[in-house]
Amino acid sequence: MLSLDHPLWQAAHRPLFFCAGLAALFAPAVWLWPGGLVADPRHWHLHELLFGMGGAAVGGYLLTAAPSWTGAGRVGPQSVRALTLLWLLARLALPLAESLPFVLILTMALAYFAALALILTRQLIAARIWRRLWLVGAIAGLALGDAAVLADTLGRRETALDPLALVLLFAVLISIIGGRAVPAFTRSWLQTTAPHRPLYDNRLLSFGALIATALGGGMALAGQTTAAGTWLVLAGVLHCLRLIGWQGLHTRHYPALLLLHLAWLWVPAGLILMGTAMQHPQVLPVAAATHSLTMGAMGSMILAIAGRASMARQDGRLIAGQGLVWAFALVWLATLLRVLTPCVPRNWPDPVMPSAALWMLGWSIFLWAFRPALHGPLPFPILSAQRGKTPPSCEQPHAFGQTEQARFGRIVDAQSNRR
Repeated sequence: MLSLDHPLWQAAHRPLFFCAGLAALFAPAVWLWPGGLVADPRHWHLHELLFGMGGAAVGGYLLTAAPSWTGAGRVGPQSVRALTLLWLLARLALPLAESLPFVLILTMALAYFAALALILTRQLIAARIWRRLWLVGAIAGLALGDAAVLADTLGRRETALDPLALVLLFAVLISIIGGRAVPAFTRSWLQTTAPHRPLYDNRLLSFGALIATALGGGMALAGQTTAAGTWLVLAGVLHCLRLIGWQGLHTRHYPALLLLHLAWLWVPAGLILMGTAMQHPQVLPVAAATHSLTMGAMGSMILAIAGRASMARQDGRLIAGQGLVWAFALVWLATLLRVLTPCVPRNWPDPVMPSAALWMLGWSIFLWAFRPALHGPLPFPILSAQRGKTPPSCEQPHAFGQTEQARFGRIVDAQSNRR
């Protein structure tokens, strides 16, 4: 076991983003392993993709963002190491589900989310930032979804679990966090490089898309699939309209930012595809549409954001290395191949296996490229190259108010002086 003074434990994003990459790498292995890897491959694949990859990424992001909200320091090494060990313990829940008591399995699976919620709650309450306590509720929602998957796997539920509800919960989180981070990063860059190109982000469209996504998820849970599909298509269209003012085409001059915009494309595309599949499953299978949100929106957005922590900094810019660019391209193409699977003629080879192989290759390259972020001095901010008067952009899902902007500036100045 690494000692507490090891660089790995000095910031939560280091082990947790790496763990997210590990979970993403091994999630498709269940389909490639000869003879089968686990007794219930479908539930294991779903569990590790959502709660392994997604859970680690959520923890790494929120605990990276929290110091910018609260003005407090980073989470301590002891807490970071404990969280990482709890995440690793949760990976054993499904493989041991048949041999251990259900209560113990639940404890193993949910301890990570409980600890994450406790740390975040304590920081937000100490800073009196009440309006972000909804994030604790979101973590609780993930924990409940995790428990539901386990109960469904072990036959503890009378009705089958609909994975769409869990996928749409992550879609809401990505819409909030990514929907704030991507335009904020872009606005920060445009202000310094192309002030004549203002960025517009309509808050009404953003709010409407979130409401439509939530309503779609509720309708899906109620079994109203046609109505759910209509709401999800509407949510995707609203997100598409937001993109008009984001200056996405101009980001081709800044690869680190272009990756975020390409990742975000899967959010509206995934919602539209999901809604279409729910309305016309004979035209587009739900499984293919689901992967547009899991592999596409979740996977590529996690890779694009986590990758920023390992990028070199030069003249106020993040430099996306070739490894990260290749990793992102492979994950993006793997998603496209999986989504287009229903369009492949029957006499052609099944593209599911090549898609899984590309995905795993992409995440293998990401883990190798992420190594510089696991040691050495910590940059501040973690996810941005901008310093000093950086707009409150990248490490929080909500924009700051003026008071918080001032506090953020004082934090950055203090960190710079200490260094």
